[in-house]
Amino acid sequence: MARQETAEKVLWMADCYSLAKRFPDPNTWLSLLEPGEQTQEKEISPFHYWLWMEIWKAAQSQPGDGAPKAN
Repeated sequence: MARQETAEKVLWMADCYSLAKRFPDPNTWLSLLEPGEQTQEKEISPFHYWLWMEIWKAAQSQPGDGAPKAN
C-alpha cells in the first residue's frame, strides 16, 4: 500500500514538473495550483507553496522540451 502511494506522489511531482516547464511566470504557475475558493478545510500549507516553487524552479533551470521561453 505504501509503495503505491509513493509511486503516485512521484508521478504527481513529474506531472507538476512537466506542467511547470510551460509557465515561465511563477505567479501564473501558483495561480493554477491554488483552489478557486479558500475554505478552512482547503487551506494550502506553506509547505505546498514551497514544494510547488521548488518544482517550478527546477523546471525553469533545465533546458527541455517545454514551450520556448520569451526573450
